[in-house]
Amino acid sequence: MKKARIFVTLVTVLLVTFTLFAEEKVLKVSTEQMTNLEVPFVVSFSELLDFVGYDFDANWNSIRIKDSKGNDLPYQIVDVDQNGRISSSDFLQFVFKNEANIVVSDDWDLDLLQFEPAFTIEEKDGEYNVINKNFMVKVNNHGLANFTKYGNVEGILYNELGTARIAGWSGSTYYVDGKLGKHVETTSMGLTVKDLKVFDPGPVAVTVQAVLSYEDLPGLTQNLTTHIFKTGDVLVENEFSFSNYVDIMKLQVMATAPLTTVDDSSLHITPIFRRMIWSEQLGVTPYEYWKERDAVKIVDGNAYVVFPAIDSMKPLWWGATYAFVSMEDWRANFSEKYSLIAAEILPETAVVYSDLKKFVYNDFWFYESREFRDGIFRWIPGELNNYEATKGTFEGTNEADWMMKFKAGDKVTYTRYFSIYSAKDTVEAIKLLEGRTHEIQNLKLIIQ
Repeated sequence: MKKARIFVTLVTVLLVTFTLFAEEKVLKVSTEQMTNLEVPFVVSFSELLDFVGYDFDANWNSIRIKDSKGNDLPYQIVDVDQNGRISSSDFLQFVFKNEANIVVSDDWDLDLLQFEPAFTIEEKDGEYNVINKNFMVKVNNHGLANFTKYGNVEGILYNELGTARIAGWSGSTYYVDGKLGKHVETTSMGLTVKDLKVFDPGPVAVTVQAVLSYEDLPGLTQNLTTHIFKTGDVLVENEFSFSNYVDIMKLQVMATAPLTTVDDSSLHITPIFRRMIWSEQLGVTPYEYWKERDAVKIVDGNAYVVFPAIDSMKPLWWGATYAFVSMEDWRANFSEKYSLIAAEILPETAVVYSDLKKFVYNDFWFYESREFRDGIFRWIPGELNNYEATKGTFEGTNEADWMMKFKAGDKVTYTRYFSIYSAKDTVEAIKLLEGRTHEIQNLKLIIQ
């Protein structure tokens, strides 16, 4: 009997000892909080493993998200490969303010925490209504997200978030005989759906993945990943991959009908462009270009472009309201009638090239047909030769020179936030967008 008590005591001591020596890795996620909104965060477990290190025996089921006071924050794991366990391709998602800690232990007795989902999903005829207490997003049969309700406002609020506009040359044999083939153009809705997954709703978000292929440009695939967060932020990552040689003239990501369908008095607002080809052709600054059109508003000492969202605003040439302009940190349409903002936010500030040809041949912004468009646009207008400031830059070039030439193994990725927020007036909308963009662009992940 005495030996049995000694054995039990020894086992207890060993268990306590192992518990005391369980190790943790802590990763800090932070931002510079500027609004009262929670900030969405998503990371793959492949990235987390790089931070934690391969020499740490991590029990990923032990993962916890803690706020600055040590309280548990809701989180969810998206089982991307659907193998029933945490894998490198899976996503961790949560929202936070100021800072949060991702804590993972080597204690294999710990298991995942469970939280109530913040969404419900209704499926009908291959489409999905993703329903949150504050809004509803319809995911169509090509995996594109569409805001159909926000608060008490229903209708076409903000559509086809992350849809692509693609144009190129089908059957190009350019490298063999210099022939381009047949010109083709479509959007994501014209592509063939190879796969579509709407993952289970969680306490933070709903994730959608779609794989689309363009039959007229064999070898071009659009891989679309969309995270619909409970904050009203929709994070869209578009990866275009190539398994064949493809000539591209347009490769743009878009969002359509930002509030203009429900309110044709909506305003378009954006920071003043750092570069604008039309103003250069006129010999004026972008500020002077928009000032002449009575479309400048000063907020906190900074100038912003503000004009009616359905007005073409007397473009210098072409029908687009603006084109060949720098991509800025954000742009939005704002409805004072409904106190709503439909915004596009870039996760980091875009580069602006001083060389004219390099600027035109790289990504830039369009606002046309009530659509936010940005990306590659290789149609070189004749108007560039009609003004002294841009004359001669593309002289002697033709379609074969303008093309973006992709080969097998190439990839292009565009990451954008398409979000709906509330604001009472234009000034409040601009301040919120500046603050929100600052939060998004200052997200940091470091190991403690």
